Amino acid sequence: MKLGEVVRPALIGGVITGILAFIFSFIPLVGYCSCFLYLLSGIITGYLLSQGYLPSDRDYLISGALSGGIAGFVSWCLDTVITIVDGFLSGTLTTMDMDLAVLALLLFIGILVSTTIGVAFGVVGAAMYRIWKY
Repeated sequence: MKLGEVVRPALIGGVITGILAFIFSFIPLVGYCSCFLYLLSGIITGYLLSQGYLPSDRDYLISGALSGGIAGFVSWCLDTVITIVDGFLSGTLTTMDMDLAVLALLLFIGILVSTTIGVAFGVVGAAMYRIWKY
């Protein structure tokens, strides 16, 4: 197993579902379940991984974790950019009394939570694909 054989499917699955999770987060009620799209990242990655060669169980879990983490990171990045741009355009970010350290802490907590949830659900999604495939 080469590193590229695991990373490429994880990047594809992670970026696709990260963008979908970001888009669905704006739809009421669906946005609360958008973290389940990270399951989809593991399933997509498992499918793409199995097309190239016969992966082991370990390969599925590693690629699912990478895919979910990438999906969480992409979703967090898009959400952060939109929040900052919206704050500047509405003028609330420049007049906010929030300390820069508090804002940085909140952003750091956000990236930890989104990537951790993404990794967990990505692994579960890849394991689900592995079980359903065989």
